Amino acid sequence: MHFAVDDGSAYMCTQIAGADTAFLPFNRDTHNPIIEEHFSTSYLWSDFTDEDGEVRPGIWQADSLLLLIQNYLHFERDEKTGKEKFIFPRFHQYQVVRKLLAHAKAFGSGHNYLVQHSAGSGKSNSIAWLAHQLANLCGADGQPVFDSVIVITDRRVLDKQLQDTIKQFEKIKGVVTPIRSGAKQLTQALARGDKIIISTLQKFGFVGELAKMSGKRFAVVVDEAHSSQTGEGVKDLKLVLTSDEDLQKALDKDDEGKEEDPIESELEKIQKARQKLPHLSFFAFTATPKDKTLELFGVPDKSVKKGFRPFHQYTMRQAIAEGFILDVLESYTTYKTYFELVENEKADGEKEVEKLKARRLMLNYVDQHEFAIKRKAHIIVDHFTRNTSHKIAGQAKAMVVTHSRAHAVRYKQELDIVVREQGLGFGVLVAFSGTVTINEQKYTEENMNPPGTGDIAEAFKNPVQRILVVANKYQTGFDQPLLHTMYVDKKLGGVAAVQTLSRLNRTYPPLKQDTMVLDFVNGQKDIEASFQDYYQRTELEGETDPNKLNNLKYSLEKMGVFTPEDAVEFVELFVVKKVKSEKLQPFFQRIVTGKGGDGSIVRNSYYDKLTAEAKDKFRKETARYVKQYSFISQIMTFTDTGLEKFYLFAKLLLRQLPYEKQTLPLEVVEMIDMDKYRVQEEQNGRITLKDEDGILVSSPDDGHRGGVPDMEKLKLIVKKLNEDFGIPFEEADRVINAIKAKLEEDDALRAAFKTNSIEFLRKQKLQDSIKEAFLSNADEFLNFMSKTETDTGFGKFFFSEMFKWYEDNTKAGKPPSQV
Repeated sequence: MHFAVDDGSAYMCTQIAGADTAFLPFNRDTHNPIIEEHFSTSYLWSDFTDEDGEVRPGIWQADSLLLLIQNYLHFERDEKTGKEKFIFPRFHQYQVVRKLLAHAKAFGSGHNYLVQHSAGSGKSNSIAWLAHQLANLCGADGQPVFDSVIVITDRRVLDKQLQDTIKQFEKIKGVVTPIRSGAKQLTQALARGDKIIISTLQKFGFVGELAKMSGKRFAVVVDEAHSSQTGEGVKDLKLVLTSDEDLQKALDKDDEGKEEDPIESELEKIQKARQKLPHLSFFAFTATPKDKTLELFGVPDKSVKKGFRPFHQYTMRQAIAEGFILDVLESYTTYKTYFELVENEKADGEKEVEKLKARRLMLNYVDQHEFAIKRKAHIIVDHFTRNTSHKIAGQAKAMVVTHSRAHAVRYKQELDIVVREQGLGFGVLVAFSGTVTINEQKYTEENMNPPGTGDIAEAFKNPVQRILVVANKYQTGFDQPLLHTMYVDKKLGGVAAVQTLSRLNRTYPPLKQDTMVLDFVNGQKDIEASFQDYYQRTELEGETDPNKLNNLKYSLEKMGVFTPEDAVEFVELFVVKKVKSEKLQPFFQRIVTGKGGDGSIVRNSYYDKLTAEAKDKFRKETARYVKQYSFISQIMTFTDTGLEKFYLFAKLLLRQLPYEKQTLPLEVVEMIDMDKYRVQEEQNGRITLKDEDGILVSSPDDGHRGGVPDMEKLKLIVKKLNEDFGIPFEEADRVINAIKAKLEEDDALRAAFKTNSIEFLRKQKLQDSIKEAFLSNADEFLNFMSKTETDTGFGKFFFSEMFKWYEDNTKAGKPPSQV
């Protein structure tokens, strides 16, 4: 190991290679904190106080060095080249593993930890170092703290990179067991007591009963912890790793002096399995913790009102500053859409329709209109060829993010046409799930992409494939370092915005130096707010109110769909008699339809009796109760099994409620036409974030937000949309046509375009000619000319479009007047 140190910062490298030597930062933060009466880098050779006020030994002190040599130094082998490279932890990796181990050693099992480490943190290596040392960790009594370590990835296909990394760190063969097949392999690994087991969360729902699990303690390391760890999946995992004996021990502590009831006892066990258990510790890693993730895994923080914070963090700000990821907000261009809708001959302007639904349908009509997509496809290809295609030594790729599968299909079709017409010679791929039917034509990934494409992520590595259109795919977990530019045509916010745009942040040294985003939907302020929450440490203010469960339960009971006797009968069937859920269908059908086996009505209260609005409310509040209980039961200790009974009942009832697709006023789309459309650049530049922690506020989620829909006349909805999204098209079109006419008469301009090969000079000549045209009739063109000068976004858009119009037709040999 080699260190380069001065009084303020430290760097390290594993190999000196002349001019190719690469030193990596080994600092406590972007800038090392000041240490009174010591150099800021003295943490290398002497004890120091960390951010939590705990005293830690210096990195170069004897005990620390021996620990590093024994547990961290590692040779990583490249499968393709066979070459080995020396791996040494960065400062934050060493610190987080050491802190987690110290806490587990001191306090044993039964604790939750949240690690907020940004992309670029080397998370796979951190998890590997942690897993191997947890497997060998002993407490003060010399006994192992954990019997096994379970590494969970939430992806249904096991993360091969994480699996390979943990396996490579293995020093004794057989310590690591990756679960590559089904639940049977997982069952066998758990039964053997394998030390490190790597699996997806979903497999635990299919594990059979396990013997000899009593008394065992487990460390569960969760990769990419988020809301899925707050539901049924983690309950299945807990039940698999918890014996009946362990559950009974936990219950005995709470239930001393209670009379035993077999039904209540069974319900208490199920309820207890959701809660924090003394033999299970969770170590959760994520870059973007949501509010529920913070509340479930975070550390209670008195400095934030009833709040929670991560146990350790390596921030996005530090990762960018140290060069491990790129700043995706450095070049962010937003576009604004203007349009005008008109009622056609089918329209009944006096007809009243649901206001919000009609407005949403009309906006979707504009978004998916052939002209709108065609226009944006030209902007995308033009921007890609002019600004992106030459980046990363001519290898740069782009992603188009769409809001629906139909949107993706239309984008793919239009981009293919533009690329073909311009003879650009690169490919466009599309990724979406299932089948999309448009005008009775069925579209799939297979029939829209080139034959034999196969896996889209692999196909996108092909140098010919330069643009990937996606609809709810490849927006998380997709790692393609050549991805340079993103075109966004989808509303993004919160975690989704950060995860989607972060597909661009992978480095590709030394060629990839920047990224670009063109956003047709979101404003810079919206994106700034989303990223600010995760730029530094993310904290949660407030906590979940458990009373909301009783409120939801009471609201559902008042609606009269079921009776108290139904709940009692359900518990008898499902909990006591262990009747399978599929055999409970007749029971639930009576609650839904009111009918018995012979088809006759057998009860007074049932779901189908409700109005459409009441059905919608009942379904949503039932779903909300199920979701809320599965989360709150993990953070609260309930002594009353009534909520658990109702949860089991509501969860199965929800599955039996008929799916009623909400009727949209689709006829409104048949009654309107788009008369005018324009999309133009609005803002262009860097989005700058503040060096401050993000504060999330606990979601209230207080119940049904529905009600009687707000109705409005069709003509008023159209009028309001035109006011919100319209501009004075008539004046703009008149001025533009007049300017074009003057340019058509400019022989010197036409000659300059034919003879001058330098694009900059052609642009300058056109700009001069346009200004001359403005000044030739300043009174008439004054407002428009002023707008091009004061609104830089509009000015750039106007001159860019005029240049493209004039040059395209000059190349085609047409007089511009033919356009």
